Amino acid sequence: MATECIDAMLGIGLDDNKGKKMRGKNKKKQRKMRKRDRKLAMDEDDDDSDQDLSSSDTLSEEADCTTMPADRPPMLFVDGTLGGGGHSEALLERCRPGDIVFGCDVDPSALSAASERLQLYTRPGDKNEKDENDGNLPLFVPVQSNFRDLADILPTVKHPVTGIRIMALPTTNTNDGDEDGREDSHFTGVDGMLLDLGVSSHQIDNADRGFAFMKDGPLDMRMWGGSWSDVGSESVGQNAATNARGLNAADICNEFDEAELTRILRVYGDEPRARKIASAIVDARPLATTSDLVNAVSSVVPEFARKGRRMGRMATLARVFQSLRIVVNQEDEALVDVFEHAAPNLVRPGGRLVVLSYHSMEDRATKRVLRDGSVRGSRPGAAIERDIYGNVVGQERPWKPLGKKRKASDEEVEANSRARSATLRIGERQ
Repeated sequence: MATECIDAMLGIGLDDNKGKKMRGKNKKKQRKMRKRDRKLAMDEDDDDSDQDLSSSDTLSEEADCTTMPADRPPMLFVDGTLGGGGHSEALLERCRPGDIVFGCDVDPSALSAASERLQLYTRPGDKNEKDENDGNLPLFVPVQSNFRDLADILPTVKHPVTGIRIMALPTTNTNDGDEDGREDSHFTGVDGMLLDLGVSSHQIDNADRGFAFMKDGPLDMRMWGGSWSDVGSESVGQNAATNARGLNAADICNEFDEAELTRILRVYGDEPRARKIASAIVDARPLATTSDLVNAVSSVVPEFARKGRRMGRMATLARVFQSLRIVVNQEDEALVDVFEHAAPNLVRPGGRLVVLSYHSMEDRATKRVLRDGSVRGSRPGAAIERDIYGNVVGQERPWKPLGKKRKASDEEVEANSRARSATLRIGERQ
């Protein structure tokens, strides 16, 4: 679904139902106009005919809602979960000179690897480079931060060449001569924000990080890698800084009581055997590696189950590791922060929020935010009120959902098995 993500970031396609109907009507109208023009052209000489047909095709292209204007102003995007840099690279390849992409990740190793991969886009206007395309490319700006803190971090990031802040700060202070160049910023909001939730392939593929139950490694699961010496609280955010010095997956398995482990497995993994697995973990203490946890779970879960694949050992291990990872990285709290604070404050009206989620908790949160503006969704007394024409009465919700949720195609799943559980949702800032 990478193409759909990038299309959505650029404002192409996946419009609401009304927009789809209008596009259908416009296409029919355009076909009638082209047919009429061709008929008129047959009554004229060849030169005039060519001119008329060319004019008709131009009008048709301009009327197509998916065509990006050639003179559009520079655009600003945020890849809030950079990982290996695949989405950022695909986006940069379709951006224009002057466009800027923030690539954000709390993991210093992921940020370093992605920056190396995208180094061609980090040298704007460098005339000493041999590549003649340098200076005619969009700009990639790596930012070390948890996505929950982006509303505070991004407005402080400065352009690597001009030294001014890329985004205007959300403030009413307009004193002349601001030394930070606040008044010189071209951007007061971002045009698109992408969140590819969960753990990245970059982290799963590294056994030392402890995310993969199929690889033996330390029972860690901290997304920043557990190496705090290279990470400062100013760049990552206070919440992550506090958590980084403490909890890891081994701490949860060895120190939490059985009741709390049961709750974690039920809430964050929808695990039907939560109590039995929690008891097995307590009995197997101390646990230090991913293999220790796998053995504890395997002692009470059969390799195959009659009730279907969901009850088998592989699916159960995936839910157990997911549950621990969510708690270690405070992902539930981070979702609230990014959905209810960071994204609404960063994305400009008309901009888009693009979210890829991989399990039910993330998808429920995304759906509720795009529908109601809150991770918890509508509550008694907070339901959407509409007049007889269907217009929202009272305070407008921050997002308008665009289209329905999308799942990966069979071809994409065949090429990348991790896309099987991915769900894509898109919202437009009101």
